[in-house]
Amino acid sequence: MRSSSGRAATLASPTRHQIVFVAVVALLAMGAASPPSSGSNGMLLGVLAGAILLSLVATAFARLVLPYWRDRESGFESALVTLAALAAVKVALVPFFPGFGADVGSYQAWALQIATQGPAHTYQTGYFLDYPPGYLYGLWVAGLLAKLVNASGETLRVIAESPAIVADFFLALAMFAFVRRTSAAVVAFAGAMMVALNPAFLFDTVVWGQSDSVLSFTMLLSLVALLDEQYDLCWALAAISVLIKPQGLMLVPVLGWWTMLETEVTRWLRCALVAIGVFIIGIAPFQLGHPWNWIIDLYTSTAAYYHETSVNAFNLMALVGGLRQSDSGTLLGVSYFGLGMSLLVPLYGFVAGVLWRKRTRTTLIYAAFITIFGFFMVAPRMHERYLYPALVFAIPLALESTEMLALFGILSLTCLFNLAYVLHVLQTVVFLDSRDLLAMVASAINVVLLGLAVYYGVARLEEASPGKFNLADFARTLFPERPADPTPEEQAAPLPWNATDSVAVLSLLAVGALTRFWHLGHPNEIVFDEIHFVANQARHYLHGEYFLDPHPPLDKLVIAAGIWLFGDHSWSWRVGNALLGTILIGVTYLLGRRMTHSRLAAMFAGAIVLLDGMFLVDSRIGVIDIAYLTLAAISYLLFFKFVQTPDTAGRRRVLPWLGLSLGLCVAGKLYVPAVTFLLVVGFMVWVLMREPARARRDRRAIGAVLVVGAVASIAYIGVFLPHFLLGWWSGIEDLANYYREIVWYEGSVASATHPYSSPWWSWPLMLRPIAYWQNFPKTGKVSTIWGGGNPLLWWGGLTAITITAVRACERPQLERSFLVIGYLGYIVIWIWIGRTLFLYHYMASVYLAYLALAWILQQCWAGAAEPWEHLALLLTIAPVLVLGIGPLWGAVLFMAMMAAYFYLLRGPYAGQYVCAVFCVTAVILFIYYFPIWTGMPINREGYYARMWLQGPGLRNWI
Repeated sequence: MRSSSGRAATLASPTRHQIVFVAVVALLAMGAASPPSSGSNGMLLGVLAGAILLSLVATAFARLVLPYWRDRESGFESALVTLAALAAVKVALVPFFPGFGADVGSYQAWALQIATQGPAHTYQTGYFLDYPPGYLYGLWVAGLLAKLVNASGETLRVIAESPAIVADFFLALAMFAFVRRTSAAVVAFAGAMMVALNPAFLFDTVVWGQSDSVLSFTMLLSLVALLDEQYDLCWALAAISVLIKPQGLMLVPVLGWWTMLETEVTRWLRCALVAIGVFIIGIAPFQLGHPWNWIIDLYTSTAAYYHETSVNAFNLMALVGGLRQSDSGTLLGVSYFGLGMSLLVPLYGFVAGVLWRKRTRTTLIYAAFITIFGFFMVAPRMHERYLYPALVFAIPLALESTEMLALFGILSLTCLFNLAYVLHVLQTVVFLDSRDLLAMVASAINVVLLGLAVYYGVARLEEASPGKFNLADFARTLFPERPADPTPEEQAAPLPWNATDSVAVLSLLAVGALTRFWHLGHPNEIVFDEIHFVANQARHYLHGEYFLDPHPPLDKLVIAAGIWLFGDHSWSWRVGNALLGTILIGVTYLLGRRMTHSRLAAMFAGAIVLLDGMFLVDSRIGVIDIAYLTLAAISYLLFFKFVQTPDTAGRRRVLPWLGLSLGLCVAGKLYVPAVTFLLVVGFMVWVLMREPARARRDRRAIGAVLVVGAVASIAYIGVFLPHFLLGWWSGIEDLANYYREIVWYEGSVASATHPYSSPWWSWPLMLRPIAYWQNFPKTGKVSTIWGGGNPLLWWGGLTAITITAVRACERPQLERSFLVIGYLGYIVIWIWIGRTLFLYHYMASVYLAYLALAWILQQCWAGAAEPWEHLALLLTIAPVLVLGIGPLWGAVLFMAMMAAYFYLLRGPYAGQYVCAVFCVTAVILFIYYFPIWTGMPINREGYYARMWLQGPGLRNWI
C-alpha cells in the first residue's frame, strides 16, 4: 500500500520535528505560567498536552499536503486561495445565522469556562458538559481569544464557532491533496469544492453552528495515515478522533481490522499503546482532581443520556420505532436498542468481508463510508448530524463512480433536509412528531440509499478505480463541451412537423383552454393579490391615477386590457392570464420537442404543465406570474431555435425576436425574469464562443448580445409607455426614480410577515402552499382556491432535475446543463432576498424541472433510462401513496408496485411500466385536486382529506 501514497512517502520522518516543536512549546509554557496556578488548574499540563495533540494532527496534515505545496503545477495554490476566500465568507456569514441556541450557547460557555478556570476545573459537578476533552482544546483557544478582545454577544459567538470553520477549511484542503494523489488537479479541486460548498456541510457549520467538521478532519487524516502505512500516526489520530467525539469509535473497527490484516502482532500492540498513550495525554489536564474512572463515566453517561430510538436522525430506527421513542420499547419481543445494536454485527461483518477480499485505497474508503453510513442508519440513539463523516468519505468514491456520485448527491440532500427540518422544528415546536410523515419519507429514502450503497460494494466496487470516472471535466457539468463522438440524439436536426404534432398540440390546447376558462369568473370577487394587481393597479391605469408598484407593468396592462375590452368584472380581469396560461401549454410542447427531439417528450412536457395545480391556479386569477413564465418559455424556445439554426443569416433573424421576448419577460415581474435574461444570453454567448472560427466568434458574440440587449431594452421601456402617455413620467430620468422607489419599497417590506410565506429551501418539498381564497360556512360544503402543485409532479420535478444533473456529469449536453443551471439559478436569487417569500416564487424553477421530468419519462418509455432512474421515480410515488391513502395501505400498494417492477425488470417493459404508473397517478391526482384548485364546492371531509400535511409550523397545507 505504500505506493498509493505517492510523493507523501518521500517526506522525512516527522518524529524529530514533533519532539522539537513540543519541547519549544513546553519551555515557553513553563516560562509563562506561574507554578501555583499551573499546579492547581492544569493550565501548564493542558498547554503541553494540546501541543502534542496539535503536533500529531499537523504532522499528518503536512505529510498529506506538502508535496503539492512545493509543486507549482499541482493546483494546490489555486485551491488554497479559493478555500481561504470561502472560509472568510463563511465567517462573515455566521452573524446572519444565530444557530441552535442550546449548542452555540454551550460552546460559548465552555470556551470561557476553560479559559478562565483551566482544564482541571472545567468538568464540575452540576455543570453540563457532555463533550469529551478533545474539542475543548479548540474551544480553549477560542475562549482565550475572546477574553483577549473582551468579546461578547455576536463577536463571542463568531469566535466560539470559528474552530469548526477552521477545521472545515483544512478538511477541504486535505480532500484536495488526498484526491490529487491519484487524479488530475481539476478533479482534486472538485473534491475540495464538494467539501467546501456541500449544502449539508454549510448548514451544519455555518447555519447550525456545529462542530462535526473537526471530527471528520481527524478521521480522514487517520485513514490517510493508514494508507501510507504510518500505523502509529494513524492510531494516534484515531485516539484524537475519539477524544473529540464518541462517534470516532465508529471507525476504530475498520482501522483495527486493516491493521491486523496488514501487519504483525507486535505492531498491533504498539498501535494499541500509542492510541492509549495519546488518549491519556489528551485527558490528563482534565483528569486532575477527578477519580480515575471519570472519563469512562463521561462516555457512558453521554451514551445513556439519549436512550431513544432515534434522536432526530432520519434512519431505520426512526422508521421502525418512531422518532425519539424510548429504545426500551420492543418489536416482536426485542427491544429497539437490542435490535439496533445487533444489526451492527452484520454491518461490521460485511465491512470485514470487503477488506478481507481486497485491500486497496478504494475498498478502505468504501469501508469507512459504509461503516459510518450504516452505523447512522441502524444504530439507536443517533443524532441528525452523525451522517457528516460518511459524506466526507463518500467524496473520493463519488469522483470514481457515477453511481456513487448520484448516491452522494441524494444523500447530501437528505442530510441537508434532516438538518434543516430538525433545526426548524427545534426552534418552533421543540420536538418532531414520532411519526412525522416527511421524516418517515426521508428515512425511507435513506434506507433505500443504504441498500444501494451495499449493492455497490457487492457488485460494482471492484470496477471503480481512481481516475476511471472522468470527472476531470467536472466544470463541464455547468459548461459542457461537445463529446468527441456525438450521439444520434445530439446530431438530430429539428423534427419535421407532421400530423402527429398538429393533433398533439391542438389536443393540449383544447384541454388546457377548457381547464383554464371553465367557470373563470368564479369567485365573482377579488382573490388574494388581485387586491393589488386588479383593484389598485390595473384599474388605476384605466382611471389615470398614479400608483407605486415594485413590479414592471406588463401583466397589469394585460389585466387592464381585459377590463377595457369586456367590462370590469371577475371574468374580464382574468381572461388575459387564462389565455397566456393556455398558450404556455402549447409553447411547452414546442419547447420540449425542440430540446429533446422527441414528440413523446414534448407531449409529456405540455401535459405536465396542463396537469399542475400552480400553473392552473395562476392562469385562472389576476396575478402576475403566468405572463413572465410564458414569455420565459418563448425565450427558451427561440434560444434553442437559434442554437439549432445552422446558417448565420437564419440566426440573425431569430435574434430580434429573442430580444423582444426577453424584454417583455423582464417587464413582467421584479427579480425572476432577470435570471431568464442572464440564462438565455449567457448560454447564447457560450454557444457562439464554441464556434471554430476564432477570428469571428468574438465579434459574433458581441454583436448578438448587442442586438438582443438593444431590442430587449426597447421592449422593456416600451411597456412603460402608458406612464408617459398618462403624464406620470416625462423623461427617462423617471425610470431611474422608479428604481429608487423600488429600493425604498423593498426595504420597507423586508421585515413583513405572512401566514402563507415559506423559505426558499422548502419549495421543492411543497411544505407550505397558499390559500388564495376560501369560503368556509359553519355547515355544508366548503370552497377554496388552493395554490399548490400536483404533488407527484412537483416532487417528481425534484427527482427529475437530480437525475438530469447526474446525467450531465456523466455525459455533458447543452440541454441538460441549461435545465440544471436554470433550475438552480432561479432558486439561488431568493437565498439572499430578506423579504416575505411564497411558493409561487419557485414556479420558474419547477417549470424547468417539469421539462426534465418529461424527458426522463420519455426515456423510460423508450427503454433508455437506467434502473436506478426507474427506482428514483417509483420512490417519488411512495409519499403520494402513504399520504394519500394512509401509511398501511399506502405501504402495501407501494410494495406491490415495486414487486411488479422487479418482475418486469427481467424483460423490456420495466421502463414503460414506470412511465405508465407515474403518468396515471399524476392524472388521478389532477382530477382529485381539481376542485380545490378551481374553487368548486366540496364536502368538508374531502377538503381536509386533500390537506396531506397538517403538522405544526411550516409543514402545513392550510
